Formats: sequence, C-alpha cells, structure tokens
Amino acid sequence: MARPPSRVSTNPAASEASRQRSSRHGQAILESLLVLIVLVGAFLCFFDFAYAAVTQLLLENGASRVARADTVGFNDFQRDKSLRVSMIPVSGKRTVPDENSTASEQALLRTYLQAESWAEANGILNYERWSSLNHEVSHSGNASNVEVTYTIPKMLPAKFATYFGILPDSETQDLHAKWSIEDHASLYLTR
Repeated sequence: MARPPSRVSTNPAASEASRQRSSRHGQAILESLLVLIVLVGAFLCFFDFAYAAVTQLLLENGASRVARADTVGFNDFQRDKSLRVSMIPVSGKRTVPDENSTASEQALLRTYLQAESWAEANGILNYERWSSLNHEVSHSGNASNVEVTYTIPKMLPAKFATYFGILPDSETQDLHAKWSIEDHASLYLTR
C-alpha cells in the first residue's frame, strides 16, 4: 500500500498560526493552574473558618457545662472534667488509651467522669489538646460566671495575617467563651 505524500505547508502564515495556537494552549494551562491555586487556598481558608466556628460553639457549650456544674456545687476537678468531655470533638488525637484500643468511647467517658483524682482520670482518658483548656469561675450576687479559654494552633488565615505583619507572631491563638447562670449552690452550700 502506497503512502500518500505528506502535506508540508510551505505557507509562512500557516506556520505562524500554528505557533500562536501552541502558545495559547500554554497560556490556558497557566491560567488554569493559577485559578486552581486560588480555589484550593479559598477552600482551606473556608475549612479553617468552619473549624474555628465549631470550636467556638463547643467552647460556649463547655462554658455552660462548667457554669451548670458550679451552680449545683461541683468542685473544680469535676467542673474541669465536664469541660474536657464537652470539647472532645475538637481536642485532637486520643492519647489514652491509644487509638488502637477497642474500648468503647461511651464506657470510657462514664468511667472518666467517675474518676476521683487526676491521676486516675488521666489514666482512663486523655486527648492531646485537653491541657490547653482553662476556666475561671467567679460569683457575683446570685450568679455563677464562667470564662473559658482554649489555646488552638493558629489557622491558615491567621498565618497569612502574621506573615504580612497584621497579627503578632505566634504559633497559637486563644478562643474565649463566657457564660453566666443563676447560682443555686449558695442556697444549700457555703462557699
């Protein structure tokens, strides 16, 4: 079978058009890459804002749990356990027992809340970010006031703000929540 003669254009205008098409393809790939980088960055920022919103919501819930525990007369140890349990969804990896443990989370929580000392409680259940939770309880009139602070790793938008000098340089940021509730414990306990 004979091959047809190849078509080689000797027209200079045709070869110039071919080069322009080739450079347009390269430009389209570059533009697509830039758009992809912006979209991924926007998604990561949105994810960080969503994580911060959920963390703030759980922190406010934790503050209400601490205030409730205080109004019924629980001591600092019991209030702190209540706060820690309410923050489990954003507390990082479980360190005790390890991730491979087959122990039921519900059973661990029940046993943890029944612990009578920190040594016992930390041997039952612990998470990597629990140590960064703090709470302060104050009483004014017949109200129990709670302020909770949670130190978390700095989020991506805050890292950009630090890079451009808008925020101070640090690896962490603090979230705060306050809660007040009527104090019932003062009716039957001396403080």
